[in-house]
Order: sequence, then structure tokens, then C-alpha cells
Amino acid sequence: MNDCILKIENVNKTFHLGRNQKVQALSDICLSVPKGTIVGLVGANRAGKSTLLKIILGLIKADSGSVTRFDKPITNRSTLKYIGAVLESPVFPPYLSPTDILNTLGSLAGIHSEFLPSLISEALTKVGLDDRKTQRIAGFSRGMTQRLLIAQAILANPDLLILDEPFEGLDFEGKQKIFELLTDWRKHGRSVIIVSHELEDLENICDRVVMLARGRIIRDDSMESWRGNSHGPFLQKAMQDLERIT
Repeated sequence: MNDCILKIENVNKTFHLGRNQKVQALSDICLSVPKGTIVGLVGANRAGKSTLLKIILGLIKADSGSVTRFDKPITNRSTLKYIGAVLESPVFPPYLSPTDILNTLGSLAGIHSEFLPSLISEALTKVGLDDRKTQRIAGFSRGMTQRLLIAQAILANPDLLILDEPFEGLDFEGKQKIFELLTDWRKHGRSVIIVSHELEDLENICDRVVMLARGRIIRDDSMESWRGNSHGPFLQKAMQDLERIT
């Protein structure tokens, strides 16, 4: 495997809503994700962020263009075992504990039963739920449920994490836990794609930020370039300035 674990070339996607109605969700998207990087995707609602994530995961098909995951075409579904994801929040059975849920999901993912207990313990510790591992999730807060979602995404130690609004509902302590986790992920040569409206959080964790508008990438730059000479929060202002001239 080379240094580029994900490569997207000239991807287009149109949704047909009805008779003579269509929405161009993505237009000529080109994007690459090297090993050991954290990439943020930003943009207004309906900019195409979620559509792009679903194409990367093979949940929907692009109309044209190509997606290569781990040096293999997206049609090779074996590469999905190297990816962990948090998309829309699932509804977990409230009578189960985090250990129950991760044991079930890990078994369905084909993780050997010999290794599953230690992987579950490690994942719950990393997200700060080790002291709640046997508690029924019926009483979990939104932030605790979010931590559990991230725990299931990292359970098999995937090489690529795809996270849609991972900081939603997290308090300060929860965010710090996830920042530590993602920093460690990058240190071990793994990569992360994050979609978030929490722009200051992205400033603190991302190496690169890609901005989409109306289905197109209008800026793809390093965090240093986005920051410029600013000494305070900068992404919001940079995005507003960019939107005014596009």
C-alpha cells in the first residue's frame, strides 16, 4: 500500500427528485487522503459532505469518476474492513450495555472471539466509558452515546476513520478524550476524515481542511494556510470570506 489510502478522482453525483427535477450533489470532486493525516470537510448544509462520505463507504454509487481505497477500486468490498465510521446515530437497544453492543457488532464484523474482549476494553477506555461498560445504556446522555458510537468505529483498529459530527453532544472532557484518541490515531500512521460544524474543534485537530460549496471543492488547504496571520479562531472568518467571493 502506498502513502495514499484514499483517492477520489472527478467524482460526480446527481439525485433525480422527480419529473424534470434533479440536484447536482457533487461535481468533479478530486481528493486524496495520505496515511497519518486528519482531514476536515466543511461547508454549509447540502454542500455535498454527507453524500461524499457515503460514496467513500460504498453506500451510494457515484455517477462517474473513480474512488480508490487502499490501492483497490471501491468495488472491492474487502477494503471496508480497514474503515471505521460514525454516520447517523443508530438506535441502540436501551437494555444492553456498551460491552453487549460492542460484542455483537464485533462478532458481526468477523473479529475473532479470542481477541474481542481486549479490543472492547481498549475501545471503551479510549473514549472514557470503561467505568460504564456494564451499565444499561437506557440512562446514557447524548454525549455518552456519542462516545459509544466512536468506540464501535475504532473497535477493530481501522486504518481510516470516517466521522460525521463526532463532537456533537460532547462536553469538554469528552472532546479532550476524542482529541487524544485522534492524535494517537495519526501518530500510528492512521487517517481520519471528519465532517463537523464545530470549526474551532477542527482547528485544533486537523492537518488539512477541505471546503465544499454547492457540490464543489472550493478550497483544499493545509491548516497553516487557512490560519494565515490570524492569532485567534480563523476558520469561520476564512469560510465567510471565501463564500462572499464564490
